[in-house]
Amino acid sequence: MRDEIDGRMWVAHHEQFGEWVDGAAAALRSGLRRLAAWDGSSQHLLALAAAFLATALTFNGTAA
Repeated sequence: MRDEIDGRMWVAHHEQFGEWVDGAAAALRSGLRRLAAWDGSSQHLLALAAAFLATALTFNGTAA
C-alpha cells in the first residue's frame, strides 16, 4: 500500500521536482561562474569570510 502511494506521489510531482533540481543546478553554476570571474580584492574576500563566520557563530543565539 505504501509503495502504491509513494508511486502516485512521484508521478504527480516528478516534473516539479526535476524543474527544482534544474533550477538549483543552474543557480550553482551561475554562482561558481561569478566567483571564478571575481576580480575583487583580498580585503573584500576576508571581510566576506569574517561576516560569514560572525553570522555562523552567533546565529543560534539570535535565531530564537
